[in-house]
This record gives sequence, C-alpha cells and structure tokens, in this order.
Amino acid sequence: MIMTQLQEATAAQHRAVEALMPVLRPDLTRALYTQLLTQVAWAVAPLEAQVQALSFPGAFAAHERQKMPLLRRDLAALGQAVAAPTPLPGPALDLPGALGVLYVLEGATLGGQIISRHLQGTLGLSPQAGGAYFHGYGPATGAMWRQYRQAMTAHVTPEQAPAVIAGAQAAFARFEQALGPVAA
Repeated sequence: MIMTQLQEATAAQHRAVEALMPVLRPDLTRALYTQLLTQVAWAVAPLEAQVQALSFPGAFAAHERQKMPLLRRDLAALGQAVAAPTPLPGPALDLPGALGVLYVLEGATLGGQIISRHLQGTLGLSPQAGGAYFHGYGPATGAMWRQYRQAMTAHVTPEQAPAVIAGAQAAFARFEQALGPVAA
C-alpha cells in the first residue's frame, strides 16, 4: 500500500523531473550529458549522505544502494570533478523520511536501464566508461527494486506513511531544483 501511496503522491513531481532530463534527446552531447550528471550529483550527494548516515533494517540493503560512487566514476571518465555536496536545508532526515528519499533514488534506476542503452548508442558510453550511474545495477536492477518494494511493504507502518511521502516529495523537489538549469 505504501508504494501505491508514494506513486500517487509524487506522480506530478516525477513527471516534472523527467521533463527536465534531456538525456534521451537524439542531439545529446557529451558536454550536456556531463552538465546533467553534475546537476544530478548536486541532488544525489546530500540526499544520499543523509540516507547513509542512518541505520536501516537489513532488508533494505541501503549500503548496496549508493549512487554517488557511480556518479563520481562517470564524471571522472568525462573529465569532471565532483564538488562537495551542499547540505540540505532543515533538520536531518529521520528513518521514514529517508525511506521516501530512497524511493526516489531507487526509482531512478529503473528508467536508467533505458537511458543506459540510449547513451551507448548516442554517445558511445558504457557502464565502464561514463555510463555507470544510469546503468545502475545492470541485470540486477529488477531484483534490487523488488527487494526494496518488499522491504517497504514489510517495514513501513501506516503511521509512518506521511513522513515517507514527505521524504520522497523533498527528494523530488531537490531534483527539480538541481535539474532546472540543465533544461534551460
């Protein structure tokens, strides 16, 4: 039930973020792609830092879900350094809020599979050379998503749902803020 609630509560933000992602454009250049990854890192780094600072139930395998190492590797392959993350305004996330953030970060890996194939064909980027972030978990992406969904269903109580949704909405807002300049 929490997954349906999350999907419904964030649908408009999800569409808005997707509209800001120029990654599937046929005229995508390495320069625009590098700029996009830099902006994605600006969103992911502080979100992931807060998520990784918390202790999750083992079913979430949070330590295996880190995206910044992939972004750093891609940006290095493209000749771009990653700046230190800008801290998020406001109080630190609690566990329910972090589960919502994880929903956004993990959800991005599903669409990343399509993007990864596009990047290989358009820019010649592979998971080993500039395309790791969108490649995500590769063939294990579906299994990792199912594991996350099962953990959410098993561990999120109805009382926690509003905080989980608020965390997801805050994460989408961070991506909207970060990606706005890319679409311009």
